[in-house]
Amino acid sequence: MAFKFDETKALGTGTTTAGKKYLDSGVYDVTLNTVSEVTASTGAQGLDWSLTVAGAQYPNMVYGMWYEKADGTELFSANIVQGLMGLLGVKELTPYEKTIEIKDGTKKVTAYKELDGKKVKVAIQKVLDIYNGEVSEKNEIKAFFDADTGKTYSEMKSGSEAKQIKWYTENLKDKETSKYKKWSIDKEDADEPESEGTDSLL
Repeated sequence: MAFKFDETKALGTGTTTAGKKYLDSGVYDVTLNTVSEVTASTGAQGLDWSLTVAGAQYPNMVYGMWYEKADGTELFSANIVQGLMGLLGVKELTPYEKTIEIKDGTKKVTAYKELDGKKVKVAIQKVLDIYNGEVSEKNEIKAFFDADTGKTYSEMKSGSEAKQIKWYTENLKDKETSKYKKWSIDKEDADEPESEGTDSLL
């Protein structure tokens, strides 16, 4: 969909270390290099984020922030984008074709020019999962904050203190999927040494 600024949604945005492939859960100062459109096999619409953490030489990628189902139903991530637009004073996102560098060369993507090169703070959560029997990781964007004040858009509009960034900084931890939790329990049981029998002592 073409993003047009909606203040109601923006106000409802709510509530690793640089250089790693996946960032640890936390709040980072970043530059948005390229925000590009992606379509899932289900038809859902999403955004891929190329962002550079302050002090890092190379950008990190956050893939698949899904904001709209195939039937057009908006997901909560759309509100996160709205909040970002509010912070940056952007009234509409217009797509354009852009060539970006990737590991094996270049790639053409549909990006949003209004977001290129913008500096913000972002809360990122690491998600631990199991895929084909192996531990997998990914990052999810939870919220954006003003680069200078650390406030969300709703906090800026209401004139309140920057409370949400403090909450994320103090409380944001890695998310474990149900598959990962089961795998972790099973692994712990398998690694636990068998207790010695007592029959020989009787």
